[in-house]
Amino acid sequence: MNLDDIPDQLSALFDRARAGLNAQITKARTALDSLNAEKAVAQNALAELRDQCKSAKADLDRSREYLERGSTLAQLDHDITAQRKAVDTLKHEKAELEKAVGALTLKRTALEAEVAALENSARLATAERCRAQEIKAQIIKQLEAAAA
Repeated sequence: MNLDDIPDQLSALFDRARAGLNAQITKARTALDSLNAEKAVAQNALAELRDQCKSAKADLDRSREYLERGSTLAQLDHDITAQRKAVDTLKHEKAELEKAVGALTLKRTALEAEVAALENSARLATAERCRAQEIKAQIIKQLEAAAA
């Protein structure tokens, strides 16, 4: 090795080091470009997933509303069934009351006829009493006339 060769060797070493560093920088840039591309793909995929999540959430909300409405409809159906039973009970009670009213109407009609007959009997009895009093008054007059 010669001293005069040292600058050339250093220059060659630096050139090789630069070439190695340039190769490493190029590799790093390529890897960085590849990572940036993957990052862009991942961001796009994330954006799509967010959209899908929003869509799924909207579907879920609609499904919940549907289920709540279904639950409400089931409750309404249950209430309607209960009300129908109550209406049937009231109809039955009404029929029984109508029968009772019919029986009471017949009884009332019979009692009114009986009252009318009793009123007629009372009138006849009053008329007979009046006639009896008139006959009594005539007999008393005849007796008084015969005694005088």
